[in-house]
Amino acid sequence: MADIVRLRNIAFVGPHHAGKTTLVEAILAHCAAIGRRGSIADGTTVTDHEPEDHKHLQSTTVGFAHTTADDVDITIVDAPGFIDFFEETKQALAGVDAAIVVVEADPGRVVQTHAVVDYLESVRMPHIFVVNKMDRPGADFAGTLAALQSAYGRHVVAEQLPIGSAEQFSGYVDLAQMKAYRFDAGEEPIPADLQDHAGRMHAELLEAMADFDDHLLEELLEGVEPPLEEIERDLCAECSHDQVVPVLLAAGLSGVGVSALVRAIETWLPSPADASQVDAEGRPIESDPSAPVVARVIKTSIHPQSGKLSIVRILSGTIKADATLTNIAKRDEKVRLGGLYRLQGKKQEPLSEAVSGMIVALARLESVSTGDTLTSNGHKVLLPRVPVADPVFAVAVKPKERIDEAKMSQMMARIVDEDPALRLERADVTHELLLLGRGEQHVSIAVERLARKYKVEVETAAPTIPYLETITGGTEVHSRYKHQTGGHGQFGDVWLRFEPRERGAGVTFEDKIVGGVVPRQFIPAVEKGVREALAHGPNGNPVTDMHVTLFDGQYHDVDSSEQSFKTAASMGVREALPKCNPVVLEPIAHVRAIVPTSYTSAVIQQLTGKRGQILGMNPDERAGFDIVEAYVPAVELSRYITELRTATQGLGTYSWRHERYDPVPGNKVGPKAAV
Repeated sequence: MADIVRLRNIAFVGPHHAGKTTLVEAILAHCAAIGRRGSIADGTTVTDHEPEDHKHLQSTTVGFAHTTADDVDITIVDAPGFIDFFEETKQALAGVDAAIVVVEADPGRVVQTHAVVDYLESVRMPHIFVVNKMDRPGADFAGTLAALQSAYGRHVVAEQLPIGSAEQFSGYVDLAQMKAYRFDAGEEPIPADLQDHAGRMHAELLEAMADFDDHLLEELLEGVEPPLEEIERDLCAECSHDQVVPVLLAAGLSGVGVSALVRAIETWLPSPADASQVDAEGRPIESDPSAPVVARVIKTSIHPQSGKLSIVRILSGTIKADATLTNIAKRDEKVRLGGLYRLQGKKQEPLSEAVSGMIVALARLESVSTGDTLTSNGHKVLLPRVPVADPVFAVAVKPKERIDEAKMSQMMARIVDEDPALRLERADVTHELLLLGRGEQHVSIAVERLARKYKVEVETAAPTIPYLETITGGTEVHSRYKHQTGGHGQFGDVWLRFEPRERGAGVTFEDKIVGGVVPRQFIPAVEKGVREALAHGPNGNPVTDMHVTLFDGQYHDVDSSEQSFKTAASMGVREALPKCNPVVLEPIAHVRAIVPTSYTSAVIQQLTGKRGQILGMNPDERAGFDIVEAYVPAVELSRYITELRTATQGLGTYSWRHERYDPVPGNKVGPKAAV
């Protein structure tokens, strides 16, 4: 079993199509963890092993792999880059000690790292940048470095300088060592045309490090070149404490720069012994294999045949393959392991035990969910949960075959269990079954996975907007129901008054019967008939915000009954509503969009085009972002998250809540939509 100080748990994060999975594959091949490199195009990479990954040519879920380099055991978490899957990335980041942020050598794509870098900095997770695809035409390392420093500050500093770029990319200068390395020839002197540039960037690296080391600062002020051992020691300490963020370079497709990246992981990034962990009350957890077990579930995976895997990061203690653990999050429920594994993509490698600091999979813990805390029996420690953002996109789902109706709900619950950012809800008014997620692709891939894994095909549509109707005028009607049969007949006679009420008041019923013209036992039937008839107004929608008064009527000693009065009341409603100037009401949502300041005016224009009423704009607590608030008809928000992200390079997001109902302009009902 590896010593804890020789363990590394590293997440590869960054924008989609930045080359994370290809870079991970290159690392596994370089370290001989796999015999042959796979490719995304062929669907043969280790961490992108789901069919949905292959179909969409990108990671759609978190992947796990491991390797060894110089006796350092490295567990790699390959996180999806598309913004729809960011909530799953956040859950997985709770299990690692550092992150590699991969970005293309394109300054324009740096902006797409904002969400993940802001999150890493908010949780103070050590990270380094890797500028990837340096061998691509148009690769711009200098511009990308400048964009990173502009976005995240001068503590982001280059540790490598490329020798050439695109087709001429042939090596790099290590700015700490001040040595050049050619990929086909090894170490060599720094090329003459790069010596001055390398010297300036070497000085920038030392100045950034000197901000956190007074001794190094004194040496620089005195003009003394620090020894290499001191530079590397400081670089390791300051990187592992998230004080400086080194920038490396690579070309994942060819494997160029991978050896230096592996060395950086070994030497700069913290082991579990150095990374601090705390419980929900802020108390430190010691990474000690002999201590009681404390483990966090960072991912759930369910296979239709082999069952459920709960992937956990062990924070302390040692877990054996036949252990019984306590699920603190589920009222101290006892759970017994059905197996203990280490994951190499989809391959499960059995273990007899696993120590603190490791990321492993526990089999067949049916009641355990992502975010739960598992401990040894009797040990009471609860870990803080990673908050999950609210859904911003929804579809109504129903099975293509009615025979699958019961099965659909059960299997969809499993899909939701795998991904805590998904939700399954029953709509309040329309009673449609809704699948909600963080974007169109997030939800559509969940539907694909449902069909593939559980053979349940569903039809999806935009959820029905819960329109209502109301009246703008009043009237009185006389309604009589009389039906004569061979025996007892039916007779009910009512006078009803209809009056509009203020918005949001609902439907109220009052009886003002005097003299018993309608017997007391029949008045509840009249109210029931009124309310049932109001469920479908002239346009087919429920009617609201009105007051109905029963003020007169007649009855027959023999033929009157509850049913006859209920029928008479319903007839009266249907007769009265067209006379009361009915209007259709649409739900209005309060929208709160958070967008980069440079896109604020475009977003305001976008919301205005959706019949939005802009309430105001204020700076967000995050520098460079604004909050735009508006009232927007719900029908206009069906694909708003997609439109917002398109308009803001994926950086904008929004939340909403129901605000009120307003009359539809022109009394025209729009198409279905969802928020």
